[in-house]
Amino acid sequence: MVMGTVDGSGKTPILGASVANAFQMGEYLRRINPAAPNYASLYLEIGASYGVRGDLAFAQSLKETGFWRFGGSVRAEQNNFAGLGATSRTEGGASFATPELGIEAQIQHLYGYATTAPLPGGRPIVDPRFSLLQAAGLRGTAPYWEDLNGKWAVPGTNYGQDIVTLWKNIQAMPASSGGGGTTPEPENPDAWKREALDWLVRMQLINSEHDPDAPVTWAEFGTVLRRLREGL
Repeated sequence: MVMGTVDGSGKTPILGASVANAFQMGEYLRRINPAAPNYASLYLEIGASYGVRGDLAFAQSLKETGFWRFGGSVRAEQNNFAGLGATSRTEGGASFATPELGIEAQIQHLYGYATTAPLPGGRPIVDPRFSLLQAAGLRGTAPYWEDLNGKWAVPGTNYGQDIVTLWKNIQAMPASSGGGGTTPEPENPDAWKREALDWLVRMQLINSEHDPDAPVTWAEFGTVLRRLREGL
């Protein structure tokens, strides 16, 4: 059974208990990118320690890293799985010594957006942009994933919705290797188009959302190439 929102808002809270388990999360990623590392358990454990839904944070990392294929300004060795500090196609963002620290920084940033409460258990700040949230008055302004549109990602029109869709796909995976759970939904054959457009916007090669099937003129193509070359 695929679970959606857990309150009456019609949106998906950042805080709360995870629904998907580590097997579902890891298996979903493995079927798309067999070479990807499996940090599913870390997301669940670290997320639970902050009261953040680790399964949704994992879905966010799938979107941000292109299912751990990267390809943007952030490199795999940075252990930055959420694009923290990667504000342009040439700005690679933050780096972390270990995957655990990178995941905790991502969870902390989500926590900062979701609530104004202090970090639980006196935990030290590992998110290099946590203080920026406080200084900008953004703490507690995005209690739902859909509220991150235009905040975590710009313009990010469907940023939160895309993450929730990935999360629901994860829930459709078998709950264990024994084959229990629900039958996985078939992959959306057009999902790569959305991922490609999101990457172009994040890299500032295009300025806004576009119909992925709309024709492109030579002038528009030349503009993208020029922006790419200027960023090298």
